[in-house]
Amino acid sequence: MTWGGRASRGRWIVLLAALLLTSATVPSGAQEGSDKKALEIVQRTIAAYGGEASVYLLRQRGQLRGFVKAYLEDGSTREGEITIRFLHRLEKQDELRQVELRFPNAPTLIITYDGERVWGTENGAPIVLRLRTEAAFRAELKHNYEALLRYREYKAQVKYVGREKRSGIDVDVLDLVRPDGSTTRYFISARTFRILHLEYDVTVPLVNRPIRFRDSFYDFRVVQTTLVPYRTERYEDGRLVQEIRFTEVAYGMQIEESQFRPPGS
Repeated sequence: MTWGGRASRGRWIVLLAALLLTSATVPSGAQEGSDKKALEIVQRTIAAYGGEASVYLLRQRGQLRGFVKAYLEDGSTREGEITIRFLHRLEKQDELRQVELRFPNAPTLIITYDGERVWGTENGAPIVLRLRTEAAFRAELKHNYEALLRYREYKAQVKYVGREKRSGIDVDVLDLVRPDGSTTRYFISARTFRILHLEYDVTVPLVNRPIRFRDSFYDFRVVQTTLVPYRTERYEDGRLVQEIRFTEVAYGMQIEESQFRPPGS
């Protein structure tokens, strides 16, 4: 495992220390607008995922590989391979992300967020992404389980909604509200403090109403001191559309910003 050299590692440690020191000594906008119970649950959730050092340092960059199963509207399914690469930029409070999909008898599809725009290629040739595909990809950059673990960094507010049962499990329900008003609802196990589900709405151009997305997480394993769900399911308006089973998860590997730039740029 590498951190991009001693100087790079030192820079990230300084940034992390400054972030945590500010959060601990000066009430941030996020903490001022959050209620005490929600903050207590979030802190226990962060601890369950390995603590703030794992969240901010270990999860700064990485790669996940596995198998993906798509459930189509006509009832058929397609199975293939998926690779996700990411680079979190703490100083810019964003995450570069690249998803590579390989299905049998189909071109290799790559969708990438490079810090400014979302672009795609098929077998290396640029393509125009469908509006729905781009909207869903952009939404996932904000609405994911790691966003709750990084709520301080994003200056987000966390609010306690209540407790309910999901599949017989007691869950605490929290809303994460970012400064731009976007909201993600989290369903956290009251016993283990693992994030079991999250929900959010996605607005797609030319579609009359927002689409309700739900991500569910299963098969939690410890990887390099942090907790990772190895199986995820995605639902759109209650219909299962995607299942991912990861086989390889690696954090701290060498990933550069240049890997997220369009070919020829």
